[in-house]
Amino acid sequence: MTRRAWIGLLLFGVLAGCGRPGFPVAPDDYGIGLRMQQERQKEERARKEAAARAAAEQKPEEGIVAPPDEITLPDMRPVGGR
Repeated sequence: MTRRAWIGLLLFGVLAGCGRPGFPVAPDDYGIGLRMQQERQKEERARKEAAARAAAEQKPEEGIVAPPDEITLPDMRPVGGR
């Protein structure tokens, strides 16, 4: 057999033995992708529960006072000098 025939047989054997060429793709039902998705769902649930608790704990204020029109700020001191 010629050199091309051996290379062709070798290439065909590798492709047939591997099933399909390329890197394997991890399925979605296990592995890091599933863990990350579950963690995101837990965080989202915890965020929603915290927001619901905060909304339930807030009491409506009866005497809401509007802020004054002018706010006096403390005098600014110079930082460094030339």
